[in-house]
Amino acid sequence: MKIKVFNNKEDILLLKVDWEALFDKGNYSFFQSFTYCYNSILKKSKPFIICYYEDGKLVEIWPLELKKNKLIFINDTHADFCDIISETDSLTVVDFLKENKLASLLRLKNLEKESIAIKKTDSIKVKDVSFSLNYSLLKLGKSDNFPSNFNHFVYRQKRRLKRILKKYNYNTVLYEIESSTFPIEKIKKLRIQMIEIGIRNQKFLDDDLISLTENLYNSGSLVVNEVVVENNTTAISLIFKKDYSYSFWIDLFNNQQMMNLVSNIAFIKEITQENSAKFNFGRGDYSYKIQNFGPEVIPLFELNTYSTEGEKYLSLFLKSVKLVLKKLYKKFR
Repeated sequence: MKIKVFNNKEDILLLKVDWEALFDKGNYSFFQSFTYCYNSILKKSKPFIICYYEDGKLVEIWPLELKKNKLIFINDTHADFCDIISETDSLTVVDFLKENKLASLLRLKNLEKESIAIKKTDSIKVKDVSFSLNYSLLKLGKSDNFPSNFNHFVYRQKRRLKRILKKYNYNTVLYEIESSTFPIEKIKKLRIQMIEIGIRNQKFLDDDLISLTENLYNSGSLVVNEVVVENNTTAISLIFKKDYSYSFWIDLFNNQQMMNLVSNIAFIKEITQENSAKFNFGRGDYSYKIQNFGPEVIPLFELNTYSTEGEKYLSLFLKSVKLVLKKLYKKFR
């Protein structure tokens, strides 16, 4: 048995083959893939990737980085789902964290209820696992008569989907690595438009994130769906693809009415004309997702560990205060 911590990007690159082999054995999200994690490590990043080996074989990876004296999942800001990669029930890594006084530094976000991370850290005493936010999932059958495959919708809801699509005379273009180059200039142009009209701030889709999206596209993990109206790019969606499972990740759109909805609906229509499919709308149970697609809403959790009970309760108190202030701000702004 052996524990090794990787802090250097050059050394991490040597993990690629073993990481991908372990990843392929489980049902993980794209955000645990080597491609996502490796390409998310920037010059200012402090990777802290813990690997556990049994008989010389890699059996567990904790894809972490050190940020503000906390151990977090790599690039958890842009990851919809996070977790550990493991094929063993061993708690050796947790014991390692305890022995090295690191067990109190965990801040693990975007965890599903049955995540490996929550199960593995059960023996850590001073911690809390709290509801963070929801994500949503939609499963649809094949149909050449969209939206008849929205079986959970009544007639008026289906009619609304049709009405939204008829709002514009649009075309869609699907970019995939096998047939197209990454449309980086179109993405940058639409990004600037969104910032200029105030839909997003200057930090939205910065150069580092654009570089990551391009690397993911070139790896074959990501596809790009473009909506064109009157020869102008009006919306672009960056979508993870695995077989007939699609995860909406980043949406760009101009200020034309309902353009984001047109983009998502048009993509779903095109895909389900060919096959049954599953669509993941990612983090946030926003009203437009729920009202227009009626997906299943599923909770995500955050796990935090602490040095003492006093630190834990102070943190929970400050979180409560922050939540109250946020609600008051939304109410009176």
